[in-house]
Amino acid sequence: MDNKFNNMINQFLENVDVKDERELNEKLQEFIAKYNAGKIDYENTLLDEAYELLEEAENAKTKKQALKLAKEAYNISSDCLDAILFQVKLEDHPLKRDKLLSEGLEFEKKRLTDKKYFNKENAGHFYGIFETRPYIRGLYLKANYLILDGKFKQAIDVCKEILRLNNNDNIGARYLLMAIYAYLEEEQLMLNLYKKYPAEDLEMLFPLFILYYKLGNDKKAIDCLKRISNANPDFIKYFKGTMKLNKNIPDSHYCKGDASEVIMYFKEYDFLVDTIPAIDYYILENSKK
Repeated sequence: MDNKFNNMINQFLENVDVKDERELNEKLQEFIAKYNAGKIDYENTLLDEAYELLEEAENAKTKKQALKLAKEAYNISSDCLDAILFQVKLEDHPLKRDKLLSEGLEFEKKRLTDKKYFNKENAGHFYGIFETRPYIRGLYLKANYLILDGKFKQAIDVCKEILRLNNNDNIGARYLLMAIYAYLEEEQLMLNLYKKYPAEDLEMLFPLFILYYKLGNDKKAIDCLKRISNANPDFIKYFKGTMKLNKNIPDSHYCKGDASEVIMYFKEYDFLVDTIPAIDYYILENSKK
Protein backbone atom coordinates (compact mmCIF):
# COMPACT_ATOMS: atom_id res chain seq x y z
CA MET A 1 0.00 0.00 0.00
CA ASP A 2 1.56 3.33 -1.03
CA ASN A 3 1.29 6.64 0.80
CA LYS A 4 -1.32 8.16 -1.48
CA PHE A 5 -3.57 5.10 -1.44
CA ASN A 6 -3.31 4.93 2.35
CA ASN A 7 -4.26 8.60 2.66
CA MET A 8 -7.21 8.13 0.31
CA ILE A 9 -8.55 5.29 2.43
CA ASN A 10 -8.14 7.27 5.65
CA GLN A 11 -9.84 10.31 4.14
CA PHE A 12 -12.71 8.16 2.90
CA LEU A 13 -13.20 6.46 6.27
CA GLU A 14 -13.16 9.80 8.12
CA ASN A 15 -16.43 10.64 6.40
CA VAL A 16 -18.25 7.40 7.20
CA ASP A 17 -19.65 5.93 10.41
CA VAL A 18 -19.13 2.21 11.06
CA LYS A 19 -20.30 0.21 14.07
CA ASP A 20 -18.41 -3.05 13.67
CA GLU A 21 -15.91 -4.95 11.53
CA ARG A 22 -18.60 -6.11 9.10
CA GLU A 23 -19.63 -2.55 8.31
CA LEU A 24 -15.97 -1.53 8.02
CA ASN A 25 -15.35 -4.26 5.44
CA GLU A 26 -18.43 -3.16 3.52
CA LYS A 27 -17.16 0.43 3.44
CA LEU A 28 -13.73 -0.73 2.33
CA GLN A 29 -15.33 -2.66 -0.53
CA GLU A 30 -17.28 0.47 -1.42
CA PHE A 31 -14.03 2.45 -1.43
CA ILE A 32 -12.29 -0.09 -3.70
CA ALA A 33 -15.18 0.03 -6.14
CA LYS A 34 -15.11 3.84 -6.27
CA TYR A 35 -11.32 3.90 -6.46
CA ASN A 36 -11.28 1.51 -9.43
CA ALA A 37 -13.95 3.62 -11.13
CA GLY A 38 -11.93 6.81 -10.55
CA LYS A 39 -14.65 8.34 -8.39
CA ILE A 40 -12.57 9.22 -5.32
CA ASP A 41 -11.97 12.96 -4.88
CA TYR A 42 -8.49 13.50 -3.53
CA GLU A 43 -5.88 16.24 -3.62
CA ASN A 44 -2.21 15.29 -3.46
CA THR A 45 -0.30 16.16 -0.29
CA LEU A 46 3.35 17.20 -0.26
CA LEU A 47 4.19 13.73 1.03
CA ASP A 48 2.37 12.20 -1.93
CA GLU A 49 4.45 14.33 -4.27
CA ALA A 50 7.61 13.28 -2.46
CA TYR A 51 6.78 9.60 -2.92
CA GLU A 52 6.02 10.16 -6.60
CA LEU A 53 9.48 11.68 -7.02
CA LEU A 54 10.99 8.80 -5.08
CA GLU A 55 9.34 6.36 -7.46
CA GLU A 56 11.00 8.23 -10.31
CA ALA A 57 14.31 7.93 -8.46
CA GLU A 58 13.87 4.17 -8.16
CA ASN A 59 13.42 3.96 -11.93
CA ALA A 60 16.19 6.43 -12.81
CA LYS A 61 18.76 5.28 -15.36
CA THR A 62 21.77 6.66 -13.48
CA LYS A 63 22.86 6.85 -9.85
CA LYS A 64 23.39 10.60 -10.18
CA GLN A 65 19.84 11.15 -11.39
CA ALA A 66 18.45 8.83 -8.72
CA LEU A 67 20.20 10.74 -5.94
CA LYS A 68 19.03 14.07 -7.34
CA LEU A 69 15.40 12.95 -7.38
CA ALA A 70 15.61 11.40 -3.89
CA LYS A 71 17.04 14.64 -2.46
CA GLU A 72 14.28 16.63 -4.16
CA ALA A 73 11.70 14.27 -2.66
CA TYR A 74 13.00 14.86 0.87
CA ASN A 75 13.18 18.61 0.29
CA ILE A 76 9.52 18.59 -0.71
CA SER A 77 8.53 16.67 2.43
CA SER A 78 10.81 15.86 5.36
CA ASP A 79 8.13 13.35 6.42
CA CYS A 80 9.44 11.09 3.66
CA LEU A 81 12.08 9.10 5.55
CA ASP A 82 12.11 6.59 2.69
CA ALA A 83 13.84 9.27 0.59
CA ILE A 84 16.69 9.30 3.12
CA LEU A 85 16.84 5.50 3.24
CA PHE A 86 17.07 5.46 -0.55
CA GLN A 87 20.03 7.88 -0.47
CA VAL A 88 21.71 5.85 2.27
CA LYS A 89 21.64 2.70 0.15
CA LEU A 90 23.37 4.57 -2.69
CA GLU A 91 26.10 6.07 -0.50
CA ASP A 92 29.43 4.25 -0.85
CA HIS A 93 31.34 6.15 1.85
CA PRO A 94 30.59 4.37 5.16
CA LEU A 95 31.01 7.44 7.39
CA LYS A 96 28.77 9.61 5.20
CA ARG A 97 26.28 6.76 4.96
CA ASP A 98 26.12 6.25 8.73
CA LYS A 99 25.83 9.98 9.42
CA LEU A 100 23.01 10.42 6.92
CA LEU A 101 21.09 7.45 8.32
CA SER A 102 21.57 8.44 11.97
CA GLU A 103 20.46 12.01 11.34
CA GLY A 104 17.47 10.82 9.33
CA LEU A 105 16.37 8.39 12.05
CA GLU A 106 16.88 10.97 14.78
CA PHE A 107 14.73 13.51 12.95
CA GLU A 108 12.08 10.91 12.21
CA LYS A 109 11.94 9.74 15.82
CA LYS A 110 11.38 13.30 17.01
CA ARG A 111 8.71 13.85 14.36
CA LEU A 112 6.88 10.65 15.32
CA THR A 113 7.23 11.45 19.02
CA ASP A 114 5.72 14.90 18.49
CA LYS A 115 2.79 13.24 16.72
CA LYS A 116 2.31 10.85 19.67
CA TYR A 117 3.20 7.69 17.77
CA PHE A 118 5.56 6.58 20.54
CA ASN A 119 2.78 6.20 23.08
CA LYS A 120 1.86 2.93 24.84
CA GLU A 121 -1.02 2.30 22.47
CA ASN A 122 1.23 2.09 19.41
CA ALA A 123 4.39 0.58 20.90
CA GLY A 124 4.47 -3.07 19.91
CA HIS A 125 2.97 -2.88 16.44
CA PHE A 126 4.78 -0.08 14.59
CA TYR A 127 4.92 -1.97 11.31
CA GLY A 128 1.15 -2.26 11.32
CA ILE A 129 0.89 1.54 11.26
CA PHE A 130 1.61 2.96 7.83
CA GLU A 131 3.15 6.17 9.17
CA THR A 132 5.68 4.40 11.41
CA ARG A 133 6.64 1.66 9.00
CA PRO A 134 9.54 3.59 7.37
CA TYR A 135 11.10 4.11 10.82
CA ILE A 136 11.20 0.36 11.40
CA ARG A 137 12.75 -0.15 7.97
CA GLY A 138 15.32 2.51 8.84
CA LEU A 139 16.24 0.81 12.11
CA TYR A 140 16.65 -2.52 10.34
CA LEU A 141 18.89 -0.89 7.76
CA LYS A 142 20.94 0.65 10.57
CA ALA A 143 21.37 -2.73 12.27
CA ASN A 144 22.74 -4.21 9.06
CA TYR A 145 25.18 -1.35 8.53
CA LEU A 146 26.35 -1.60 12.14
CA ILE A 147 27.23 -5.22 11.44
CA LEU A 148 29.16 -4.19 8.35
CA ASP A 149 31.03 -1.70 10.56
CA GLY A 150 31.80 -4.46 13.07
CA LYS A 151 29.62 -2.88 15.77
CA PHE A 152 27.72 -6.00 16.84
CA LYS A 153 26.71 -4.86 20.34
CA GLN A 154 25.15 -1.71 18.89
CA ALA A 155 23.39 -3.81 16.27
CA ILE A 156 21.91 -5.92 19.08
CA ASP A 157 20.47 -2.82 20.73
CA VAL A 158 18.87 -1.70 17.46
CA CYS A 159 17.34 -5.15 16.85
CA LYS A 160 15.93 -5.17 20.37
CA GLU A 161 14.40 -1.76 19.77
CA ILE A 162 12.75 -3.03 16.58
CA LEU A 163 11.25 -5.96 18.47
CA ARG A 164 10.06 -3.66 21.27
CA LEU A 165 8.31 -1.38 18.81
CA ASN A 166 7.01 -4.19 16.64
CA ASN A 167 6.41 -7.46 18.50
CA ASN A 168 5.25 -9.38 15.43
CA ASP A 169 8.56 -8.53 13.74
CA ASN A 170 7.27 -8.28 10.17
CA ILE A 171 10.74 -7.24 9.02
CA GLY A 172 12.73 -10.17 10.45
CA ALA A 173 14.90 -8.51 13.10
CA ARG A 174 14.70 -11.67 15.20
CA TYR A 175 16.56 -13.58 12.49
CA LEU A 176 19.32 -11.00 12.38
CA LEU A 177 19.53 -11.01 16.16
CA MET A 178 19.83 -14.81 16.23
CA ALA A 179 22.70 -14.62 13.77
CA ILE A 180 24.47 -11.96 15.84
CA TYR A 181 24.09 -14.03 19.01
CA ALA A 182 25.54 -17.04 17.18
CA TYR A 183 28.45 -14.93 15.98
CA LEU A 184 29.14 -13.84 19.58
CA GLU A 185 28.40 -17.37 20.92
CA GLU A 186 25.71 -16.10 23.31
CA GLU A 187 23.80 -19.31 24.01
CA GLN A 188 21.40 -18.13 26.70
CA LEU A 189 20.42 -14.99 24.80
CA MET A 190 19.72 -17.13 21.74
CA LEU A 191 17.59 -19.56 23.71
CA ASN A 192 15.62 -16.70 25.26
CA LEU A 193 14.95 -15.23 21.83
CA TYR A 194 14.04 -18.61 20.36
CA LYS A 195 11.59 -19.17 23.22
CA LYS A 196 9.86 -15.93 22.29
CA TYR A 197 9.88 -16.67 18.54
CA PRO A 198 9.90 -20.46 18.19
CA ALA A 199 9.96 -21.64 14.59
CA GLU A 200 11.31 -24.63 12.72
CA ASP A 201 12.81 -22.69 9.85
CA LEU A 202 16.29 -22.10 8.48
CA GLU A 203 16.73 -18.55 9.79
CA MET A 204 16.07 -19.60 13.38
CA LEU A 205 17.68 -23.04 13.36
CA PHE A 206 20.89 -22.42 11.44
CA PRO A 207 22.26 -19.92 14.01
CA LEU A 208 21.56 -22.50 16.73
CA PHE A 209 23.40 -25.12 14.71
CA ILE A 210 26.39 -22.83 14.25
CA LEU A 211 26.40 -21.96 17.95
CA TYR A 212 26.57 -25.59 19.07
CA TYR A 213 29.10 -26.40 16.36
CA LYS A 214 31.32 -23.59 17.70
CA LEU A 215 30.83 -24.71 21.29
CA GLY A 216 31.74 -28.28 20.39
CA ASN A 217 28.37 -29.67 21.44
CA ASP A 218 28.01 -32.22 18.64
CA LYS A 219 24.82 -33.77 20.03
CA LYS A 220 22.89 -30.50 19.90
CA ALA A 221 24.55 -29.41 16.65
CA ILE A 222 23.54 -32.63 14.88
CA ASP A 223 20.02 -32.38 16.30
CA CYS A 224 19.74 -28.85 14.85
CA LEU A 225 21.12 -30.14 11.56
CA LYS A 226 18.36 -32.75 11.36
CA ARG A 227 15.71 -30.15 12.15
CA ILE A 228 17.12 -27.87 9.44
CA SER A 229 17.03 -30.71 6.95
CA ASN A 230 13.37 -31.38 7.80
CA ALA A 231 12.52 -27.69 7.45
CA ASN A 232 14.40 -27.32 4.17
CA PRO A 233 15.57 -30.47 2.34
CA ASP A 234 17.53 -28.30 -0.09
CA PHE A 235 19.92 -27.30 2.69
CA ILE A 236 21.86 -30.59 2.60
CA LYS A 237 21.60 -30.71 -1.19
CA TYR A 238 23.38 -27.35 -1.31
CA PHE A 239 26.47 -28.88 0.32
CA LYS A 240 26.23 -32.04 -1.77
CA GLY A 241 26.10 -29.97 -4.94
CA THR A 242 22.76 -31.44 -5.99
CA MET A 243 20.50 -28.50 -5.16
CA LYS A 244 18.38 -27.18 -8.03
CA LEU A 245 17.09 -23.61 -8.12
CA ASN A 246 13.36 -22.97 -8.35
CA LYS A 247 12.93 -20.98 -11.56
CA ASN A 248 9.46 -19.89 -10.48
CA ILE A 249 10.89 -17.65 -7.76
CA PRO A 250 12.19 -14.27 -9.01
CA ASP A 251 15.69 -13.05 -8.21
CA SER A 252 16.04 -11.29 -4.84
CA HIS A 253 13.03 -13.25 -3.52
CA TYR A 254 12.89 -16.46 -1.54
CA CYS A 255 10.42 -19.00 -0.27
CA LYS A 256 10.74 -20.82 3.04
CA GLY A 257 11.68 -24.49 2.64
CA ASP A 258 13.00 -23.83 -0.86
CA ALA A 259 16.45 -23.63 -2.48
CA SER A 260 16.00 -19.87 -2.71
CA GLU A 261 15.92 -19.68 1.10
CA VAL A 262 19.31 -21.39 1.31
CA ILE A 263 20.82 -18.99 -1.23
CA MET A 264 19.31 -16.04 0.61
CA TYR A 265 20.72 -17.12 3.96
CA PHE A 266 24.29 -17.54 2.80
CA LYS A 267 24.10 -14.18 1.08
CA GLU A 268 22.35 -12.10 3.74
CA TYR A 269 24.11 -13.59 6.76
CA ASP A 270 27.60 -13.91 5.33
CA PHE A 271 29.08 -12.22 8.42
CA LEU A 272 28.14 -15.38 10.36
CA VAL A 273 28.73 -17.98 7.65
CA ASP A 274 32.24 -16.65 7.00
CA THR A 275 33.23 -17.59 10.55
CA ILE A 276 32.86 -21.30 9.75
CA PRO A 277 34.88 -21.89 6.54
CA ALA A 278 35.11 -25.68 6.99
CA ILE A 279 31.47 -26.23 7.91
CA ASP A 280 30.72 -28.14 4.70
CA TYR A 281 32.87 -31.07 5.85
CA TYR A 282 31.06 -31.21 9.18
CA ILE A 283 27.61 -30.99 7.60
CA LEU A 284 28.29 -33.63 4.97
CA GLU A 285 29.76 -36.00 7.55
CA ASN A 286 26.97 -35.58 10.08
CA SER A 287 24.09 -35.49 7.62
CA LYS A 288 24.74 -39.23 7.13
CA LYS A 289 23.87 -39.95 10.77
